[in-house]
Amino acid sequence: MSKQKRNDDIYEDLEDELKKNLRSEKRVRRVSDVIDSMGDREIVSGDYRTSKQSKATKLDEISPDQGCIMTPESVNIFMPEWLIRKSDVLDATPNNNLEEDDRNEAASSSVSLAKMSTTKDAHCYNMNHKYRGKCVIFNHDIFDTGFEKREGSTNDAKRIQKTFQNLGFIIELLDNLKHNEIIGKIEKLQNEDHSDNDCICIFVLTHGLTNDLICAKDVAYSSDNIWKPFTADKCISLAGKPKLFFFQACRGDKFDSGISLMRSAVRTETDSATAAYKIPTHADFLIAHSTVQGFFSWRNPAEGTWYIQCLCEIIDEHAETTDLVRMLTMTSRKVATEYASYDNLNPTRHDQKQVPSITSMLIRDLFFTKKT
Repeated sequence: MSKQKRNDDIYEDLEDELKKNLRSEKRVRRVSDVIDSMGDREIVSGDYRTSKQSKATKLDEISPDQGCIMTPESVNIFMPEWLIRKSDVLDATPNNNLEEDDRNEAASSSVSLAKMSTTKDAHCYNMNHKYRGKCVIFNHDIFDTGFEKREGSTNDAKRIQKTFQNLGFIIELLDNLKHNEIIGKIEKLQNEDHSDNDCICIFVLTHGLTNDLICAKDVAYSSDNIWKPFTADKCISLAGKPKLFFFQACRGDKFDSGISLMRSAVRTETDSATAAYKIPTHADFLIAHSTVQGFFSWRNPAEGTWYIQCLCEIIDEHAETTDLVRMLTMTSRKVATEYASYDNLNPTRHDQKQVPSITSMLIRDLFFTKKT
């Protein structure tokens, strides 16, 4: 089978999957939407009430944080051409069969050199550069494609801005960019000199589909295009430094009904000087998703998403003493144990759960030590 044929097959599979996700019946009643109970908050609608103690929330204000569940059949989603370019396809072809561009790229990357920002045997990343670095927030709450408005996303963006400013980041908040504008911004960040920065951090708040497709204002595209430009061979000034990516978006249309755990009596327990060293180009990345592959993510339009609100709360409280991966684990526990959906009209959407997902290629602990 030729490479072009394989690419065509992959494109058809992606297109079929996208069309499948976009099929949803038009809702007859707004009150059939899902309610999520915000931790210890009380949810009140008509005669229905949870046992939580807090303020009331309208039944029609809560929804899964995914476009397709709210999307009419007339939605117009485009699959951008670059989504199926050869660099996005896993190819196990032996090295001697690579095309000339691929061989040149492999050859150039093998001799890349970058300044050592942290010694080889250091347990923690060097966070003592002149600046913390940039935190860029791509916030999407309005779409040209027919997707439901993401009410509450602005609250998430503001919360991120406050939390990460306190960590010393320079914040850039970008609302409702089109795909070409997003890629242009990523390329600009890729080409900037980050030599005086500790790290980089990027948030994407948007609707999501299966296969880690996320939505710009005008099209759906692969989330890989947000983080891949920052591998060490492509962004030399960030080599050896943490590169942090957070995606608040659905990753499919499955529900997680959870499982009840019973108390158990079982108990559980939980550097040399080097002149130079070589690391993989994909080292030092952390890619965090609000939910696991294939599942919904949940959003409260009045307050924001479960994940972002929990993440910022944990960081605000523990950043001075706790490394990032541990804080993300604490965030996952908070989302998983304190939140559940509430829908008195649709049992399939009632009492549903969510757990964030972390993919870490970090090779050291990351502490946000205060800047002096």
